[in-house]
Formats: sequence, C-alpha cells, structure tokens
Amino acid sequence: MKATRSLFNRITSVAVTILLALSATACSDDGTPKARTGGPVWVEGQGAPEAAGFMRVQTPTGATEVKGAVQRGFQDTIYLISFTASAAEAETFIADLRPQEALRANTPRDPKAYTTITPWSHLGLPEPETEQKVRTASVCPPCIKDERRSTVQSITIFIQDTGDGRVRVYLKAF
Repeated sequence: MKATRSLFNRITSVAVTILLALSATACSDDGTPKARTGGPVWVEGQGAPEAAGFMRVQTPTGATEVKGAVQRGFQDTIYLISFTASAAEAETFIADLRPQEALRANTPRDPKAYTTITPWSHLGLPEPETEQKVRTASVCPPCIKDERRSTVQSITIFIQDTGDGRVRVYLKAF
C-alpha cells in the first residue's frame, strides 16, 4: 500500500510540474498571455502583382483601383486581387478563367453576422458576400486541366455591378 501511495505521489508531482511548465510558457515575461503564432498572417510587401502572378492573370488594360494581398494561413496561402473595369472587359477576363458554371446571383449575407479569415476589408473593400448586385462562380483549374494555372487549386470569383457599365471584380485563390 505504501509503495502504491509513493508511486501515486511521484506521478502526481510529475503531472503538476508539467502543467506548471506548460502554463508558464503560455504567458510572456510580464504574465500577460502570449500572442498566438502560426495563424493566418498578411504577408508584408506582397499585393496585387504577387496575387496576379500566382493566379496567372493579367488585369484588363482599362482596370482601375487594382488591389491585392497575400495571406499565409494554417494550411494554405490565400491570394486576393480586386479591380474595377468595364463590364465587357470583366466578362472577357472571367471567360479566360474558364469557370465550370455560369456566374449566378449571390444572395447577400448579413454583414453583422458574416465573418471570414481572409477579409477584403484588409484592402479597404466591402465583403462581396454581403453586397448587393453581386454574381459569383468558382474555378478549379486542376479539374478543367488548365495547365496555365496548375499550381492553383481554386479560384472564387465575385463580380459586383457598380453602375455606369463598370464592375468590381474580386478573385480569391489558393
């Protein structure tokens, strides 16, 4: 009985020591919680050129307000690019992506309840999923055997009618 109690005390002591060591590493030197590492982070100095390069796209000649960002995440690196262009230029641009389906109307989500890990607000833009007059589609380059984009797994497309024959194009890829 005495040996069992002694073994129990040693195991308990080791467990408490491990827990104390783990809790100590979860706090900084001043006792405040440490920032979580390894999560999604925006890559400094990478924007529209890098996103366009990854997706192997060239924005239309008449495109304006070109914005982009790259975010390293838990599993994938996400590339965002957005621009405004004439509706005709945007349609030609989207056709070159070869979506598997026609663009369809997007039902806007409630902006107060909608959250995303890769927010367009990082680029000063509204979330296309929450906006009116938005059409959407997706592209799986490997599925359609698009050799130009062999390293791209998926591209999500949003096109918002901004009026006067212009649209805002949003592309999110990984």
